[in-house]
Amino acid sequence: MKRTFSCLVLMAVAFSVPALAAMDEGNGEIGVGFGNTQLDSNTGFDSATSLAVRGGYCFNKRFEIEGQLASASESTDIAGTDVDGTFRMYMVNGVYNFETPKEIVPYVLAGLGMADTQVESAGVSVSDNSTAYQVGGGSRFFFGKAKKAAFRVDLS
Repeated sequence: MKRTFSCLVLMAVAFSVPALAAMDEGNGEIGVGFGNTQLDSNTGFDSATSLAVRGGYCFNKRFEIEGQLASASESTDIAGTDVDGTFRMYMVNGVYNFETPKEIVPYVLAGLGMADTQVESAGVSVSDNSTAYQVGGGSRFFFGKAKKAAFRVDLS
């Protein structure tokens, strides 16, 4: 039986370390994130702790493309049975950075990819995947003398 997985909101407080200085043409960034994933109420799970990695390339100061892998897992009890769920998203995001004169760089993003769900209970495992999308926004807060590292906070 095919199960539909829909990730409604991925809320993450992400810590990013840009690989090169600032958000300039030809530069990139890599980062890791920790957050919370709100799951569709039809899954039987409410929310799950999530971890993510991302890497991006800046075409210019304003536009960046990034790849993102996010994984969340949670256990719950459904009708007296222990159920473990693992939820993964493989995304390609377009990021628009607003140009500001300060160390704070707000952005919006939109992405398309794949969501993969695996649920296991009593030794039986079921998995499904579907197309995933996300929209969101946030800010990077650059710090340090050279402003090459940043905390990234987003809601998507």
